[in-house]
Amino acid sequence: MGPLISESAIDSMTSKVEAALQAGATCHTGGKRLPELGSQFYAPTILSNVSLDSDIWKKETFGPVVAIRSFDAEEEALQIANDCSVGLASYFCTKDLSRAFRFSER
Repeated sequence: MGPLISESAIDSMTSKVEAALQAGATCHTGGKRLPELGSQFYAPTILSNVSLDSDIWKKETFGPVVAIRSFDAEEEALQIANDCSVGLASYFCTKDLSRAFRFSER
C-alpha cells in the first residue's frame, strides 16, 4: 500500500469512512490515517454492514477501503450489485461454486 495522491484525497476518504461508521458500519481493521508513514497514508480498512446510501458505497473512493454488505437472497445481491452508477469492480463471495457460476451468468 502506498500513499494517496493528495491531501484532499485522504481528507475525502477519511470523511467517507467516518460517515459510514456514524451510519452504523463496523470497522474491522484500519479506519485511520497513518501519520507515522507520511501525511497521505491511510490504513487498509475493512468495513461491514455498510449502508447502501453511504458515500463509501455509492462513490469511488480510490483508497484502501473495502465496503462489505451481506445479503439474504441472490436477487437482493444482484440488485445491490447493479444499483450503482460507478465502480471499477464488484465482488461476490460464496463457498458454493455452482452458486457463483449461476450468479455470474445473470
